[in-house]
Amino acid sequence: MVIPFLSRVAARGSRSSLPAEPSSDPAGRLTGQAATLQSVIDAVDSLVVVASLECCLWLWNERCEETSGVPLSEIAGKPLWSVMRLRPNLRTLAQEAFDRLISGGERKVEFQSQWLRKDGRKARVSWSARLVDGGDGFRFVVATGTETTRGRKVAREIAETESRFEKLLELLPDPVVVHQNGLVVFVNRAAIELYGAGSAAELQGKPVIGQVAPEAREFVRDRMVRMLASGEAEPLAEERHVKFDGTPFDVEVVAAPVTFDGRPAIELIARDITARKETEAALRASEARVRAVFDQSSLAMVLADEGGRPIESNAAFRRLLGYDSSELSSLTISDFTLPADREATMALLGELFAGRNDGFQMEKRYVAKDAHSIWARVHVSPVREGSGLPQFALATIEDISERKVLEERLREASKMEALGRLAGGVAHDFNNLLTVVNGYADLLVLSLEGDDRAADAVEIRRAGSRATELTAQLLAFGRGSKRALEPVDLNARIEAIVPMLRRLLGEDIEFGVMLDRTLGAVEADPSQLDQVVMNLVVNGRDAMPGGGSLTLTTSGLSSGVGGRDRDKIWARLEIADSGFGMGSEVLEHVFEPFFTTKGQGKGTGLGLATVYGIVQQMGGHIRVESTVGVGSRFIVELPQCESPTTQPGVHQIEPGSPGRGVETILLIEDEPTVRDFCKRALNAEGYRVYVAGPHEALNLADTLGPSLDILVTDVVMPDFDGPTIAAALSSRRRDLKVLFMSGYPRNREEELTGAAAEGAVLTKPFTPRELCDAVRRVLDRPPRES
Repeated sequence: MVIPFLSRVAARGSRSSLPAEPSSDPAGRLTGQAATLQSVIDAVDSLVVVASLECCLWLWNERCEETSGVPLSEIAGKPLWSVMRLRPNLRTLAQEAFDRLISGGERKVEFQSQWLRKDGRKARVSWSARLVDGGDGFRFVVATGTETTRGRKVAREIAETESRFEKLLELLPDPVVVHQNGLVVFVNRAAIELYGAGSAAELQGKPVIGQVAPEAREFVRDRMVRMLASGEAEPLAEERHVKFDGTPFDVEVVAAPVTFDGRPAIELIARDITARKETEAALRASEARVRAVFDQSSLAMVLADEGGRPIESNAAFRRLLGYDSSELSSLTISDFTLPADREATMALLGELFAGRNDGFQMEKRYVAKDAHSIWARVHVSPVREGSGLPQFALATIEDISERKVLEERLREASKMEALGRLAGGVAHDFNNLLTVVNGYADLLVLSLEGDDRAADAVEIRRAGSRATELTAQLLAFGRGSKRALEPVDLNARIEAIVPMLRRLLGEDIEFGVMLDRTLGAVEADPSQLDQVVMNLVVNGRDAMPGGGSLTLTTSGLSSGVGGRDRDKIWARLEIADSGFGMGSEVLEHVFEPFFTTKGQGKGTGLGLATVYGIVQQMGGHIRVESTVGVGSRFIVELPQCESPTTQPGVHQIEPGSPGRGVETILLIEDEPTVRDFCKRALNAEGYRVYVAGPHEALNLADTLGPSLDILVTDVVMPDFDGPTIAAALSSRRRDLKVLFMSGYPRNREEELTGAAAEGAVLTKPFTPRELCDAVRRVLDRPPRES
């Protein structure tokens, strides 16, 4: 048995010379074909000769030369029958066969001849000839011959060759199967193991299609039909086979038609690729998961090459910048990076691709398609190739624009807080000075009563009053803390700050004020009420950069916003401008902290939020009505009260009442001028006053003992503040009355922590009369219950 598993395809090289073309091709059309045909027949192990239709020898192969010892050049063109050394009877038979072949009577003919070997022996050769159409009307005959008289040695060699082939097939790691007429006729050991059979006998004689999965059988049958019809091999293909127990698995199959035991057959080599397919499927699944993470990540991601070109980008990145994939493919990272950040970005990328850094992170600004800038925190990592060098850079981008805006607003808010602290500190010291100036001016006016020089003292007092108002406004701008509410004449407060408001608005804005003179007092903090008015006026001014009109109106109404709080009488303050106006999307957030429609550096977003907070603390309501292109109207509603109002401006100076007070006062004040003024004013009222600094207060109080009636102390002092001293003394004397003096805008609850006299705070600057009246009110207050 000979199984043509391995073909002889070794090229033997070209002859030193090729014979001239046969006479039937006078045009020389076979010059190129002759060399090719010679190479083909040289690779055949049998005797091969090529002759023209005139029976002249054209080519023969190397096997003919080796066997006969005669080179082609010596016999080319000679009659075929002389070359083959045919006896007359054999020649006649051969010529008849040749004629049938040329005339088309038969496709293949066979005849016998003698062969003279180079060792002198004669050999009998069986020839098989076919007519070949070379194209363009040229035809020739190809005959292959086999020596039939080589004896037992040849048979032994053939047997040994078959044995070697069989052993080789058994040792092959790839499964080999040969089938004829659809039945398995040969399998090697690897095939037995592949299909899970116990032996070759379990597979041989069985339909080969039985080892093919049902879904793949039509495909396999088509390949078999094509091979048997064309005599040519089929290319490598993937098929689905089944094992002997029915388990399906994937194979790669290469198949070719062969001759087995002298009959046509098909030989196939199958390789199990189940593990590879599973690996490929797992790899595809892994790639799909990675792709899903990449595409569906909420963080923007982009894969860039060394030139900064985006190779891949996810949807979040495209949404961030507003580009689609096709637009990004024509850009580089520099194109959508803010110019100020390009140099740093490209320098770090260059270091990454050069291997000098293993990734980096930075904060930078991108430029979107619509030209707006985007702050982002970028994390960049290298994607390496097999050599370990970075091939791509993977960037993960987090949009931090909102955080940057908040940070900027926080910095602005910190500046405002620092300004508030500065204003508070200045106000504290200034109020101490004003207390002395205004107080002594009051005393001077009293002492100069009836003297022409008294008018000079009055002017000094008027200037001090104006300075007091400026201090209150400074605290309003510095956003002082919540203070006590008191009856305030809304109209009078507005009239007092109108000159300042006119200066704030400028000449290109028409300013109108309409006040309802029947309006009663409102519960408010005077300085914070000023702050509300000024913030709303400034907001209206900023909405009219090209000029316009602003109107401030007061009026009364019976119920609050939307008819609420009908049990109260309300005062309404309206500030209307003819500015840009606001749409609904802005109106929804207008009172939120840090919200602003102004450009960067032109607003903190705290003005209206502060107004809202102050109005709420005063028990009022605020709302806004606005139309884009028409203007805005802010409406503030505050509850009215029936208590006497606090008028801004100059306080009326009243003569004192000596001898009215008889109690003992311990006065604690670290500022000597304020302390001396207070002592003089209280002494003039008839009180016995003992003064001390913060450190001497406790010892002096012990000395005074039960005769001490009231402690009058400043709130803010070095080392020991007023509430600390008050708490210490109150722990010894539960009935001790306390009056605080404060020139610093701190929360009253904080000022009175641990104090006995809850709510008894006199705000600096104050007049002698206000000081004496405050002391009297505290002394006349009923004692607290234990």
